[in-house]
Amino acid sequence: MIPGWTLDRPAPGVVVAQPERGFRYGAEAFWVAGFALEGGVPESAADLGTGSGVIALLLASVGVDATGYELREEWGPGWEVTLASTVVPGRVRFERADLADTPPGRFALVVSNPPFFPRDTGPVAPDTWRAAARTESSASLARFLAAGIAMLKPGGRMCVVVPREREGEIPEPARVVRIGARRSLVEVRPDFRGVPGRESLTETDPRVVGWTSRFQGPR
Repeated sequence: MIPGWTLDRPAPGVVVAQPERGFRYGAEAFWVAGFALEGGVPESAADLGTGSGVIALLLASVGVDATGYELREEWGPGWEVTLASTVVPGRVRFERADLADTPPGRFALVVSNPPFFPRDTGPVAPDTWRAAARTESSASLARFLAAGIAMLKPGGRMCVVVPREREGEIPEPARVVRIGARRSLVEVRPDFRGVPGRESLTETDPRVVGWTSRFQGPR
């Protein structure tokens, strides 16, 4: 085990290694994974800015072949522990890569929980792990979106979670589901034809609760 890290079990068969202090996965990981699966279980998915890999692992727990892409090399030792400890139906792999180096046209689904705050705005966390997860550095939201859309196969979808005030940065057409007062889940489908929907849900709405409970069961 890595000193200063913990092993957490968000779903049956899934073990996630993550730092004990600093940024740790939360409800948004379950929300974006569950939201993405409302469109069906794809054969392949990519998670951009995967961090600990929790979203990719949740998708793999229901049979998706998932690849997590992350620039920060500090996550590497955690991935080794995670992959050695996790047993799920889908295949999981992690790659250290810049957004510019991700493969185009390969995935039926792309998901992401990108940093919430634009560079030089918002509170900067003193912890380097938390700061990297919360505040943009080399990759803006626009870069995450452009890279993710380029990675989609024809007919593919990209699902992201963003602060509500950044909805305007999402390219149309997009389906938006607002969760509580602060978060929005967004689905972008480049080949979508029609009028995308907009909804508002509370964090206790049965649909939102279902996104989390879908992955939980006997450990």
